[in-house]
Amino acid sequence: MLSRVADALYWMARYSERSQTNAHILQIQLLNMLEQSGQEHDYIDHWEAVLNICASKEEYLDNYNTVRVNPLIDYLLFSEKNSNALHATLRAIRENARVTRDSLPTELWEIQNDFYLTKRQAILTRERPIPLIELQAFLQEVRKTLWMETGLIESTMDRALPYYFMQVGKWLERAEKTIRMTVIIVEQQKQAGLSLEERDGAFLLELAAARESFMRKHRQTNLQTVIRYLVQDEHCPSSVMYCLKKIEDAIMAIEHDALSSRFLTLQWNIRSLILAIDHIDFWQMTIEETITIMEERLPQCIAFSDTFSTIYHLYEPSVQP
Repeated sequence: MLSRVADALYWMARYSERSQTNAHILQIQLLNMLEQSGQEHDYIDHWEAVLNICASKEEYLDNYNTVRVNPLIDYLLFSEKNSNALHATLRAIRENARVTRDSLPTELWEIQNDFYLTKRQAILTRERPIPLIELQAFLQEVRKTLWMETGLIESTMDRALPYYFMQVGKWLERAEKTIRMTVIIVEQQKQAGLSLEERDGAFLLELAAARESFMRKHRQTNLQTVIRYLVQDEHCPSSVMYCLKKIEDAIMAIEHDALSSRFLTLQWNIRSLILAIDHIDFWQMTIEETITIMEERLPQCIAFSDTFSTIYHLYEPSVQP
């Protein structure tokens, strides 16, 4: 497979996962606001967490003086100054799909193109601020479209190189996002001066779209148990461990030669990361220790991503408006 095709498929999968996760996170926070009749001051800490998970608070404050809801929503959804804004990642999905149409199901391209040209353009041309209920409907439409695309990929694509490059992109993006969520939420909770066992982890579960699966196994949502679940559980699709094992499987499918230098390099890196995650003992750790260990795992995950990209010449494209 040509490296440019692998490159586009890999980044399309990453942007798809990023778009779906960010849309979900924004939905959760907007729902909180709707339930509180738009009283933004009650949820400003949550908004700051959302900003740091989906983009960067520092970059946001370079353009705005304070964290306020309407400009923040505009920044996360529509701003040309934010490369991770939802409209930018949706555009990147379409552009990468366009150059790899021969490797994708026809219906997948048709869905992506239609959504981009209709629903996305319709919301971009609306006057600001857009009512919260309409934003909720748009975000739900984004998620439904991406779910449909995921279903098409899983049910119609051959288990060949294009599929496995997309798998690596998807699960790498999810693993990095889960670690980032965990670090940011725990850093916020640290200011309260309470232990992980005393703090509630329900908001983190909501952000990770893992509340229902968690509650089937656990009765209490204390932050310590939630973090362990989202990092180490082998069966939860949102957990870091689950993502890493999916990546390992995909690498084995891409590289048929177990003695090749590429396979050995990637295998050693992913196994090191899996073992590092598996050996964390959250039950014996303070909040400060948890932040430190998770902050160490995030660059390790990003380093693996960089190694994979370098080996297969997968470089993030600059998608122009």
